[in-house]
This record gives sequence, C-alpha cells and structure tokens, in this order.
Amino acid sequence: MKLLITPKPEKDEGFISYLLRLTEANGYDTPSWILSLSGIDYMELQWKFTFVFSCSEGFRKFAKLTGNALSDLIELLYLPSPSPKHTTCDLDYDFYGAFLNRSIIRPHCPKICVKCLNEAGYCRRIWDCSLVTACPIHECLLLDTCPKCKRRLRAIRNRMSVCVCGCDWSELQPDLRHEHEIVVSRRIYQLCDLLPLDPPSKERHNPLQSLALQDFVIVLTFIAGLECEMSWATGRPSKSIKLRNKDLHTYFTEAHEVFENWPHNFHQLLDKKSKGNVRLNPRDGKLDAALKEEFGPLFKRLYGDLRESQFDFLREAFAQYVNNRLRAQYEIGDEFLSVPESDDDQYITVAEARRLLKISHDSLLNLVKTGEIAFATRSDRTLHFLLRLADVESVKINYAQALGSRELAEELGVDHKVISCLVKEGHLRRNPRRTIDAYHAPKFDVDTATRLLRKHNMVNNCLHTGKTNPTLILMFCEFVLRRLSN
Repeated sequence: MKLLITPKPEKDEGFISYLLRLTEANGYDTPSWILSLSGIDYMELQWKFTFVFSCSEGFRKFAKLTGNALSDLIELLYLPSPSPKHTTCDLDYDFYGAFLNRSIIRPHCPKICVKCLNEAGYCRRIWDCSLVTACPIHECLLLDTCPKCKRRLRAIRNRMSVCVCGCDWSELQPDLRHEHEIVVSRRIYQLCDLLPLDPPSKERHNPLQSLALQDFVIVLTFIAGLECEMSWATGRPSKSIKLRNKDLHTYFTEAHEVFENWPHNFHQLLDKKSKGNVRLNPRDGKLDAALKEEFGPLFKRLYGDLRESQFDFLREAFAQYVNNRLRAQYEIGDEFLSVPESDDDQYITVAEARRLLKISHDSLLNLVKTGEIAFATRSDRTLHFLLRLADVESVKINYAQALGSRELAEELGVDHKVISCLVKEGHLRRNPRRTIDAYHAPKFDVDTATRLLRKHNMVNNCLHTGKTNPTLILMFCEFVLRRLSN
C-alpha cells in the first residue's frame, strides 16, 4: 500500500512537519491515520512523540507507504548516540551532529516562523530546539501561541499553517526583534551549518564563540537555569516545558548577555546571585563551604556538572571573582605587594606554606592580610587558595634574621627595658607569630633592627653605663623617632 500523494521531505524539515504535509496533501482529518497505516502507535501523538527518537520497525513500513528511502527518513529523526563517550548522559540524541539532551529537543511543543512557513511551506527541524526562539533569517520571534484562540500551537492538526480554530498563521505579520535578541538562534543556525559563520571580531571577546553546539547549549542552559527551572542539559527534571517561547526567549537572551564584555558581566551576575556578604575564610586553603553557602546551586553545578575542560573558562572567571573579593576583604591593594605579581610566579598550598614557615594558620593568614604574602585563587576541577612561593621564602628569610627583644637589647648593648619602652611608644614594630606548637614568638622587623644597629655606635656612649634612667630612655626614643621619620 502506498499513499496517493507523497511529496519528498525537505533537507532541513522535521518529521512532524513532513507528517503534517502528508496529512494535508492526502486529505486526512488527523496524522494518526498515516501512523496507524505504518504500524506506529498513534497514541504517542498525545504525549512526547517518542517515535521521533528511535528508528522502529514502523518506519520501514512508513518508508514504503510514502515511497521514500529509509535513510532519507532517518535524517528527520533524533537518534541516540551509538557511543556513550559522545554524550553527557543516556538521554542525549543526535541533533545536527551534536548530542543534546532530550529536554532540549521538543517536537511536541511546535513553534513556527510565519514568514518561513509562508515562503517554504514546511516547518524547519531546527525549531524543535528549545534554544531556537527566533528566526535569524527574518529576525522575528517564533510563534508558539495562536493569536486568535490564545492556545499553544498543536502538532496534531490536519493543515500545516492553519490552527484548529481556523486562524491562518502564514498570513500573520512577524514579531520583529532587535539584533541582540537574535544572536542565540543565529549562532545555533551557524553551528548547524544552516547559516555562514560570522567573521571573528577583534573588538570584544565572547567565550561562547569557541564552543561547539552541545557545549554552547549546556552553558546557556546552565546560566538560564539560574533564573528559572530550566531544562538542564545534563538530564535533570525541570518545569520549563510549561514556559512559552516568549519566556524562553527572554531567559536565553539574557543568559547570552552574561558572556558579553567577559568576564565583567559574569562577575555582575555573581554579585546578583550572592546570598549575602559571606566572609571568606580559606581555612587550610579551602573555600568550598563558604562558597556553597553563598552561591548554592551555581557553585555546585559549576564544579560538579561542568567538569570538562571546555568549561574551564567559567571556573577561571569564578576564581578571579573570588580573588577580587578576598583582596577587597583584606583591603589589599597593589601598593602592598613588594614584588608585582607575574604569570610566571609559582604558588604553593597553604599546608605547604605552613610547613615551610612553621607557623599557625592564623599567623599565616595575617601575613596574607598585611600583603606580605601574595595569594591567588586558581581553578581546575576544584577551587584552590594558593600562596606565592617567593613571598613565603622571603618571609622565611626574614624570620631567620629577625631578633627577639632580648636579642636586640643585647646587640644594642642596652637594658631590655629600653626596648620595651620603644615598643610601647610604637617606635619599634613587633610582629607576633603564633607557631604551630602554639608558642608566641614576638620578633622585630629586620629592617627596623638594621637601622637601629647602624646607629648603635653613636648612642653607645650614652647607653654604655647600663643605667636606665628615664632621661636616657627618652633621649634614645627621640633619636630613633627622628631617624625613622626621615
């Protein structure tokens, strides 16, 4: 048996569109008649069209019924990956060579471009992608709601461009949109080889331009999913099926804008998604607990779901944001760094720095807060709080050269009370360091001690007696204060 009228499927046509064209051409009241003749369960038209996601035995009958080669009809379907390594989960299906999650491909939620439908007479397969919300050819929003009856377009109908209420969509005026609202749909068209690629721009960098179709979809759904219960590209259940195309269009357009002016817009998003001003305390170099508390699902998905290397740019921008937050929290500016930071700098973990310096975590963090040791947050699959090795080694040398109060008094040849007076008056800076065995070891800055030692011989005569009367102490304090102020 063969249908009387059997037009050939178009190259970029979806299976449901071809089924509707056959229904209309042969005068059937519903597409279910053709499916029944092919042995395909027509009740699937009432649900999610699962027959479009597999090549069942009914398609062989359908090929004979329509006079098509089976290979030509398979091009209209969305088949699962033959190899799991090409997918993120077992719900991924082939969409123009990329494997997208089943929740992204929605033939059961039809939408159309009224201009394309009027010109070509069929529905494009690419419209089944939920991220394609506009037509980049005519720069208009896709229609998924009949303006007359206010109901969603039905896939089960007997005419291609006419609603069950009688409204002819091909006669409608398109809902034109601005250029920035078309960019997501245009990019998907380009990645599907349906439009030529844009020439590379040197003016601004958008990291999305380097992503393949599957990764492009995953990243945008990740960002859009922060605003609503979006179809998440790793297979999580969602309620985005209830969203109309106009809503999806808004979410995906705003998600794309996050990647413009990179990473500034992304950092603004992080500010917006912050649950509060959580104080970051990198205890032993770990920031996970505070960041999970502050950013919730954003942090979890960024470091749990998007583990592939192509998403490193997101984690690197997040690490940069955390780094800036810590610098502001510690009130550290570039002027506090004795040596400017360089890309060639080596960094070590907090645990390694503590072993080198033999000090407690609080003492080490104090060195970071004062700018004596530069830090950086680096990201791969996890977020690391690291310390610059050169600074740690410099502090270690300074520790070895630093003098205790009694050692300094002995070197200067003065009574210990003189040093205590200088410390009390603030002329000598004391750096208490709590060691790993909880021993407090206050020592004096090596530079200050060096300046005092230079003048030791000049004041030795007045202090050589060893007497610590107030007059001598005051004279010595005034002398040191004048030298330090110079």
